[in-house]
Amino acid sequence: MHVKVTSKWAPALAVAVAASVFAAGCGSSSSKSSDSSSSKSSASATPDSSAALGTQKKATGSPITVGLVNIESGPVTFPEYRQAAEAAVKYINDYKGGLGGHPVQLQSCASDGTPPGSARCAGQIADKKPAFILGGADTGAPGAFQVWKRANQAVVGGIPFTPVESNAPNAVEFMSVSVADNAAASTYAVEKLGVKKAAVIYTDDTQGKFTGLGVIANVLKAQGVTVKTIPLAPNAADFSSVAASATEGQPDMVYVNSPNACAGVLKALKSVGNQAKLFGIDPCTSPPALKAAGDAAEGLYFAQPFDSLDSGTPDAKLMLAAMQKYGAKDVALDSIAQAGFSSVMNMQAELNGVKTLDANSVLAKFKDGKSHPNFLAHDFVCDGKQVPGATSVCNGYQKMKQVKGAKVITVDNQWISGTKNYTPARQG
Repeated sequence: MHVKVTSKWAPALAVAVAASVFAAGCGSSSSKSSDSSSSKSSASATPDSSAALGTQKKATGSPITVGLVNIESGPVTFPEYRQAAEAAVKYINDYKGGLGGHPVQLQSCASDGTPPGSARCAGQIADKKPAFILGGADTGAPGAFQVWKRANQAVVGGIPFTPVESNAPNAVEFMSVSVADNAAASTYAVEKLGVKKAAVIYTDDTQGKFTGLGVIANVLKAQGVTVKTIPLAPNAADFSSVAASATEGQPDMVYVNSPNACAGVLKALKSVGNQAKLFGIDPCTSPPALKAAGDAAEGLYFAQPFDSLDSGTPDAKLMLAAMQKYGAKDVALDSIAQAGFSSVMNMQAELNGVKTLDANSVLAKFKDGKSHPNFLAHDFVCDGKQVPGATSVCNGYQKMKQVKGAKVITVDNQWISGTKNYTPARQG
């Protein structure tokens, strides 16, 4: 669908996005991930937080339909992505004039996270003739992308869980999970903490092998670290043997890449007297995971692509205020939600002045090789070179976080990237 946005609907862009301020860094798909900000939409908002919203500028033109496929049924769900995106859409329609004066209407479909399920959702959305697609949090995205390609739809934002969306020529992604987060954490471990000997526990499935062997062990070995890799069966109930194997030889670091077994693995490591530094993935820091792990999670390092919502940045204050005003009261404000909100804000900032919202025009606005402000995250550059093996990903920077006293804190308020140490072809 070609949506014509005439010049009279092109107001001056008023988005004040911090230029250098996920998520969703996952070893594999997770049920929840967490930032230190809060787990409820109203928990961290202050009474005067509405000031962060700015001055109202309502969209009054004809609506622009934007599609969204998001995983919301099955064993793994990410409803907070859609919930945060919906709140952001309401915010830009009320305060930013939508897109060129036109209100955005989000046409969403809940996928079960399988390629066939996502393809069915994409087909339903394609029938609505959207202007373009807002990327979602969807492990079944490869199925949807087949539909988007046939329909000549541009995809903006989202969470690139699989290589398909990470390399789709019709997509631009503002952050990286699986690769950039684990590469950053592995690089930090060596450069800042002096790790020379590491053990990596990974789930023995396709995604676990890709992340545990192909990214974590890959990046550590590239820096001269001696690495021992320990597979964990997806249905394992006893973690004592992997914990004993990981701590054997007294490594400097144990890296836990088992999203569905974080608490059990961390407890097992504590029970065998682990003295090594703990590293893990974003799902290991969700409120349920931290509660289940108790003090076994203390000191755990991990990387996320977003500033914390309690960081006090203008972007953080704006999201908290918008979620308080428009969001569901029980939405989890984790890195998945941050990705949903951030994707909408970036979409509005870059496409507000585009007159014709067809696939070529939408993609050209992002793929200009220039640096662009990235809401809640490091600036993005869509030149196909930011993350090796992920040409549609425009940003590989992360911030290091750590579990302290059952809460997540930012360790070093500097954006770091470990992609320089990552080679896609190097395995295990």
